[in-house]
Amino acid sequence: MRTKEEIRSLLKRLDGEPADALEAEDLEFKPWETDVKSLHRTLREMVVCFANARGGIIVLGVKDGVRTRLDAIQGVEHYDISGLRRAVYDGTDPHILVEIEQLKEPEGTLLLVHVPKGMPPHTTTDGVAKIRIGKECKPLTGRTFAQLLASGGQRDPTAEVIPGTSEKDLDSVEIVQLRKTIEFEARNMELARQGDHAILDSLGLIQNEEVTLAGFLLLGKPDAIRHHVPQHEVTFLRFRQATHYDQRKDFRGPLLSVLREMEQLISVNNRIRTIQKKGFIQLELPDLSWEVTREAVLNAVTHRDYFLRQGIQVKLYEDRLEVVSPGGFMGDISPENILRHPPIHRNELLARVFQTIGLVNRVGLGVDRIYKELLRLGKNMPKFTADESHVQLVIPLISHEEFVLFITEEERKGRRFDLDELILMRSFVRTTSLDRWSAAAALQLSEEEAAERLVRMREAGYVIVRGRGRGASYELRRDLSVRLRGRASTDAELLLDKEAVKLRLLTLLRERGRLTNAEIRRFSGFGRVQVYRLVKDLEAEGKIRFAGKGRAAHILPVGRE
Repeated sequence: MRTKEEIRSLLKRLDGEPADALEAEDLEFKPWETDVKSLHRTLREMVVCFANARGGIIVLGVKDGVRTRLDAIQGVEHYDISGLRRAVYDGTDPHILVEIEQLKEPEGTLLLVHVPKGMPPHTTTDGVAKIRIGKECKPLTGRTFAQLLASGGQRDPTAEVIPGTSEKDLDSVEIVQLRKTIEFEARNMELARQGDHAILDSLGLIQNEEVTLAGFLLLGKPDAIRHHVPQHEVTFLRFRQATHYDQRKDFRGPLLSVLREMEQLISVNNRIRTIQKKGFIQLELPDLSWEVTREAVLNAVTHRDYFLRQGIQVKLYEDRLEVVSPGGFMGDISPENILRHPPIHRNELLARVFQTIGLVNRVGLGVDRIYKELLRLGKNMPKFTADESHVQLVIPLISHEEFVLFITEEERKGRRFDLDELILMRSFVRTTSLDRWSAAAALQLSEEEAAERLVRMREAGYVIVRGRGRGASYELRRDLSVRLRGRASTDAELLLDKEAVKLRLLTLLRERGRLTNAEIRRFSGFGRVQVYRLVKDLEAEGKIRFAGKGRAAHILPVGRE
């Protein structure tokens, strides 16, 4: 839940931005209404809207459609917080208890209404049911409610049977392929040797002689799928220009067949470069790894929203592969935590079947595999974006050849990089330096955990540290930076670092009156010789002078004895 300080920070942007531009899925600004009945009705509907989604804050006393803070903040008047809370509680079903606090600003007092996430469906006592989707409150229709139950894990559409269906609607060829997948991927010979009906029953693909949605998705005959699951489609598009594709393939058949055909398409469109360096065997770098592509497609079909009449799109560009699937992230999963968040399944049965037959690991469903395989191939990290209706995964294709050679060299020496180390190494190649905060964002870990991993990288000899304590920053060892980032970039950063250290040194010198070589090394991260050269430059510029000898040697500002 947002804090007062966060709301205050947003209010500063009202000079230049209208209030609705600042709104979000968990935040709404509303003007104050002097008519009590109208105010209570509006507030109850807004509370129901938030409670049926993820909760949020309603800020009362802010007008929309104006671009100055003075015009936007109207404030509230003649308010009774206890009366407002009671009006919301009595006017919602099931009852919703909100917290209301004052936020006093120079232009007027605002009321912050904190709405908890409820157990939907909530309505007003007048029968109004709404739900927050993006920045809007939309009617909570039957279809929307079904989606809500599924997204909360309360309903699994893939486990539901399709009335009037039977095993005759399933493709016998695909059942044979299913048996082979169980045998070779899951190594489950006991299950693989069972009869067709027993396998289908064990996996939950049939229930009471009728076929579940998961059964149709995996094994259905194409005509039966089109009739019973028309929303199932995976489309492959190859783009040679940003807005025009020259190849398209629509897959509407069973998923095991889709995977086989998709693998062939990827193989045909895959470019492979061979690199060789003295002392190395040839290394092949593919644009596309089928392991990564398979995990991405399996993620999409497993997590997609089967209530939406849209298909999955797999778009191949010159420099990236995009996989777009219907339905937003589940629960509180986001692009910022997807690597570490415990799995939440919209389609539990389908996920469980994929695990049983050996195609996925339900713990995370392959996100970590996608990261690790891409990084080992010298590519940038994948990028997830999402809104309430879609999730997009962007997989980069361009490889950093020297990075791949470096990792290969280290592994030949017996050094194995785990996923966190690969993420940090790739981040160091892309940026000048990392501190605990930037490392935490890249790793999707806490600051303390990120700091521990940075220390491990320093202990392994790959990076050096500048500064001390929580403000310390880390960067690649110079020779490694030259190799992976280039001499020009490394030298340019060295000059910037040197100038920054000079400024810091002169500031501390004014504060303390004197500094030793050891003190400068501690705050700069420079070595003894680097510090000596730095202070000699400052001496030549007439900004400092040397004093003392040996261990007592130190520098003083010019003009001080």
